[in-house]
Amino acid sequence: MDADEFKRQLEALNAEYRAGLPAKLAEIDALWTESPGDGAALLRALHSMAGSARTFGVKGVSEAAAAAEHYLAPFCESGTEPKAAQRNEFERLLQELRRVAAGGSS
Repeated sequence: MDADEFKRQLEALNAEYRAGLPAKLAEIDALWTESPGDGAALLRALHSMAGSARTFGVKGVSEAAAAAEHYLAPFCESGTEPKAAQRNEFERLLQELRRVAAGGSS
């Protein structure tokens, strides 16, 4: 495989990853709205998105997912439910993640 073919394959993988972001975001939204008691699954999904987005060069998505993960982690670790203001802040972080992902921002 020559360098041009490698570059084309890498670009195809990046495009495939970006095309799959809406489904990953839908999964995160569903975990948040439909399974609020399953914080561990939500944290795993955010952590996975943060890592995979960095791998595929989508830095903005990685940073936004990591910010949401880090905000939610203390609640999951302590077993406490976020209060209304804290839920609103987390929802703001999710909205930022959606915005960055929709824009394809790096």
